[in-house]
Amino acid sequence: MAAADFIKKLAPGAQKVYKKYNVLASLVIAQGCLESGFGTSGLSQQANNLFGIKGTYNGKYVLMWTSEQDKKGNVTRIQAKFRKYPSYSESLADLGSLYTRLSRYKAVVGETNYKKACQAVKDAGYATDINYPSKLISIIEKYNLTKYDGEIVPDVPDVPEEPSEPETPTKPTYPSKEYDGKDMPLNQHLPSDVDFPQLHVSSKDGKDVIEVTGMSVDFMADPTGKKTFSFTLPRTQENATEFELLVVDNILYLDEKKYNHQKYYITNVSLHQENGVLTKTVTAAHIFSVLLINNRIEKTVSKKLSIKEALDIVLKGTDFKYVIHAKDGDIPSVEQENFGEKNSTELMDEIIEDYGIELDVDNYKIHVYKKMGQAIDFVLDSRYNMPGITITTDSQNCTTRAWGYGAQKETDSVSESKGDGKNQKEVKKDEEKEPEYVFEPVLYIHPDEDKFLIEGKPRWAEPIKDERYKKSSSIISALKKHVNPYPEMTVEVEFQKIYEPKLLEIEQDFWLGDTIHVIADTADGITFEDDLRVVSIQHNPLNPYSSPTITFANFRKDIQRISVEQAKQVKNLQRYINDMLKTLR
Repeated sequence: MAAADFIKKLAPGAQKVYKKYNVLASLVIAQGCLESGFGTSGLSQQANNLFGIKGTYNGKYVLMWTSEQDKKGNVTRIQAKFRKYPSYSESLADLGSLYTRLSRYKAVVGETNYKKACQAVKDAGYATDINYPSKLISIIEKYNLTKYDGEIVPDVPDVPEEPSEPETPTKPTYPSKEYDGKDMPLNQHLPSDVDFPQLHVSSKDGKDVIEVTGMSVDFMADPTGKKTFSFTLPRTQENATEFELLVVDNILYLDEKKYNHQKYYITNVSLHQENGVLTKTVTAAHIFSVLLINNRIEKTVSKKLSIKEALDIVLKGTDFKYVIHAKDGDIPSVEQENFGEKNSTELMDEIIEDYGIELDVDNYKIHVYKKMGQAIDFVLDSRYNMPGITITTDSQNCTTRAWGYGAQKETDSVSESKGDGKNQKEVKKDEEKEPEYVFEPVLYIHPDEDKFLIEGKPRWAEPIKDERYKKSSSIISALKKHVNPYPEMTVEVEFQKIYEPKLLEIEQDFWLGDTIHVIADTADGITFEDDLRVVSIQHNPLNPYSSPTITFANFRKDIQRISVEQAKQVKNLQRYINDMLKTLR
């Protein structure tokens, strides 16, 4: 298209902008010409987007490759959403609206001198090119664009807003698994009046239910909903029946700290004989893990899913139901791509990661939290109820950047060969060429990379190669979770329950997800003090006096922040001590 013809197409929309937003028509026409190469850019041709404005317009957008540069000059190639307009007129109006919305462009709005307006756009930070104003002025003068500033047609209507397209509700493909108030029945032979924690073993058919005693249970739980325990039991004349029932795939019912009669399947049994004594070491996993891993979702879904829709897919074909303990909107929907074709355990792990949720499982009922637990009035103190504390920091798995590769294109190529005097087409595999992908490979660089370089060099993570992904946005989301420059740091403590009546009156009990205060000191002063969040507990639920091992915080940035704040506290404490010593002198 000739420059003159392109300008004629922009002129009506530019005059509407001048009338509505008081921004010179000559300025926005010149910018449209310069930014789009007089309508030759791919973005202007595909989306009528003259100025490279990202996002969506009334829900419409196109995906275009763009380069993003960090502070160090490292460039990442990504596909981004750019607004798609019905015509040039809406694109021009968007620019005019931008100038009136942002206060830094106040010198542009109302300016009647085109040269001053061009300079004001540059001064407000629209472009970094120092020659930007002169380029605009050159276009305005070459094509006499100022004529559009003085010929505002009185009956030019304001730019109409394109009506948003109503979202068509999609019919649920999967049945709802939201909790409906009906619980799955458990073994009817279990005792209903439990005054103290117990463990029972049951045969598969549920006819034999016997209490198991005389052992210490090692129980482990974390906010992913996965729970396991193990124990070792020597055979005696008194426990012969239950000892024989301890075989793989039989059922154990454990009274946990929070929920009674939790159903577990025996997954591993080790039989050992020594000095005439026979013992069994038994490992059991909660039905949440056992039943989900044996349930496979065959179909895949590629669309934006709410947390409920995702859970409905994963739990299809199971007896599990969920309860969402979060307000609407607290757990945002996530764009999923080829979600499925895995067992339900793998898909549930993806949901936990993608939606940032935590789970607490009560048999067939899954409690879903954005963040479970609360701040609890409880103190772990090395002076009376915390025999030990271990703080571990590990940087071996720290990474600062990685490549991401999605689905490959078909690499078959068609070539012509001659045979029997005729032209024939044959398809052959070209194995020598580099693989081609649906979208260009993405290099993701963590924004804090410069803080974690080793001798000035980045730390590379293994690349992600996943055929499920056909959109760059999906691989970028995966890379952001994959690359982690922060040292893995965990705080583990031993807790000794003390039944002191006065303490019981003021202290609350705690569980997974709760935040409690931890303080450790020695004769040399405080070594650690902070509020920490419980993320896993290992203990014996059958013995309330047992000393559990508790792991606090998460490995990533949270715990890194804790260590920094702790260092500040130590410095402040030392400063306070020094000031006190000066006063005493």
